[in-house]
Amino acid sequence: MPGKDIIIFLRYYFLVKITMKTPMDDTQRVEDTAENLEMCICKVCPTFRDNKLADYPPNALFCARGRSKIPSKVKTTKCYCLGCDVFIKRGLVIDHLCINR
Repeated sequence: MPGKDIIIFLRYYFLVKITMKTPMDDTQRVEDTAENLEMCICKVCPTFRDNKLADYPPNALFCARGRSKIPSKVKTTKCYCLGCDVFIKRGLVIDHLCINR
């Protein structure tokens, strides 16, 4: 029955879609609020400091605002995203949000 294959595919597609997260999903889950900015630890992160990401928009809270607009390649060092309260409370799944968007 050819229709059965389509139904199985659609079930699989929707199951994956609702259970899998992508970096793009993360930007939609974090709001750019003063409260989240206060919890943000981007400014103490070694990757942030070593690459002077404060000099390029969005300057912090990359999980809500997107990746840095720095024109050169960012040298990745230690990432503090995983220890950030915003990251933890929102259930984000990727690190180095300053460059992985």
